[in-house]
Amino acid sequence: MLFNLEHDHGDLIEGYLIPDGFSDKPQVKVSDANGELMILPCDQIKQAVIDSGRHEDGRVGFRLDPTIIPDLAERTSLRIHDAKSGLLIYRRPQVLQPIPLKVVRLETQLLPMVKFDHHCGRHFQYEISSVERFGHETTLQAFHLNAIQSIYISGRLLMRNYEEFLDKGFKAIVLLTDPYYELALRIFLLKRMAKTQISFFGDRDKIILAPAAEHFAEVSLDDETSLKMALKKAPQNVRTVLVSPVTRQLATTVPEQTVTRSDVATAIDLLSRFAIVGRDTDSLHFQRAVSEMLGISVDDFPLPPRHSTLEDVATRLRSLHIAELMLEEDLIFDHYVREAMKPSASALPETIAS
Repeated sequence: MLFNLEHDHGDLIEGYLIPDGFSDKPQVKVSDANGELMILPCDQIKQAVIDSGRHEDGRVGFRLDPTIIPDLAERTSLRIHDAKSGLLIYRRPQVLQPIPLKVVRLETQLLPMVKFDHHCGRHFQYEISSVERFGHETTLQAFHLNAIQSIYISGRLLMRNYEEFLDKGFKAIVLLTDPYYELALRIFLLKRMAKTQISFFGDRDKIILAPAAEHFAEVSLDDETSLKMALKKAPQNVRTVLVSPVTRQLATTVPEQTVTRSDVATAIDLLSRFAIVGRDTDSLHFQRAVSEMLGISVDDFPLPPRHSTLEDVATRLRSLHIAELMLEEDLIFDHYVREAMKPSASALPETIAS
């Protein structure tokens, strides 16, 4: 899906929404603080879209003026979404002074930091959280929004696909998690997924995670032997979900790509370009750094607490050699990051990042 705002002149707003389906008829939902105003078909023809073969009839543009939305210029809380997916296409600033930055928060946990993203995102003109749900093309379009200078994007991305935007004004931030705790969290969520729908997983995630959910459905998290056997017997499509996920996010470009020890250096090299790197064992440091960069109160940054049940599962996993093997690259990566973040360290080790 491609989308963009072309301009907002107060009493005239124009943009476009190119759907994934060649013959689909796109519609936008227009709303404000009082609720939905209308569902508007995209009826403006974009010849370039026809010429490029992206859409059957090129009717992908939308136009709002006072004949369609009365008092358009005065509607300061106006928002435009894709009517089908709910994707935010454009909104007018929700605060008096939107943060004049472009920020991407790399999500490394399978469980997104929803409250954190909400509290940060509301200070930006455009925000999109868990962006991986919408696929690579739509994510790329969010980075390409050229008419908006206040953007907040978060998601469980393969960050190398978007590294170029760190040279185009985007600042990247990340809060890293202990590898064993993240593995415990993943297994917990996979067990839950086997029995119920999880709303924050997109369609692609559901396809990729389904075999792993089935594999861990009957595993006892309280039983070290049960965990050990499940990890040992995991087929390749299950292992892909579990093996060193952070190194994979920073070093690979496709979900199926495997990681090796040599990818740790690639991952650290990309991490060294981030504006803020935090660890969940010192979340206050991360909160303060984000607060300073964005210029808003630390109180606006609620971070999810660690759960004792998952801590217990992580402790059991630490004693399993098979878990160590699965997390080998992430454990090496985590070691060097922790060393670099010690008070005496001023930068990531050059020998590792080179």
